[in-house]
Amino acid sequence: MDPLLHDVLEILKFIIPSLVVLAVCYVIINKVMEDHQNRLQLELRKQNASLLTPLKLQAYERMILFLERISPQMLINNYNDGTNTARGLKHLMESSVTQEYMHNLSQQIYISNQAWNIIKVVKEEVVQLIHETYENMEMDATGVDLSKAIIDKMIADNSIPTHKAIDFLKAEINLYF
Repeated sequence: MDPLLHDVLEILKFIIPSLVVLAVCYVIINKVMEDHQNRLQLELRKQNASLLTPLKLQAYERMILFLERISPQMLINNYNDGTNTARGLKHLMESSVTQEYMHNLSQQIYISNQAWNIIKVVKEEVVQLIHETYENMEMDATGVDLSKAIIDKMIADNSIPTHKAIDFLKAEINLYF
């Protein structure tokens, strides 16, 4: 046998096992590093969740408070002092709904998209209820007349717009907690 070939074979006897060991070490180290990274990400998610949970709960509370404040019966109680015209009461109630909504816009970050969309729809339903009821009033109608007409329309429709959204938010909170 050629001495050069013999030397190459001897070297290969050491190099091949070393390469196999190196490859196995590389795979093991990669797996350990990947597992470590996954654990760190999981821990970070848990930490973020523990920080966000109180904020989410507070957002749901604020949105339920918002819905209670814009409920037609609450608006009537707050703004119908008996001295307003129907037009003045309509303006006060619609303005209040808009202001309350604008004040709570940032809460959409913490609640689900579906919940936020329901809240937007309900807000529009309340404004539409006030507006449509006002449009059907006589020109000289009082705020008391408008209030009565709004209540009568809700009774006739057997629907209070804000109740369905409040029920949805409560159900969604129960899913989280």
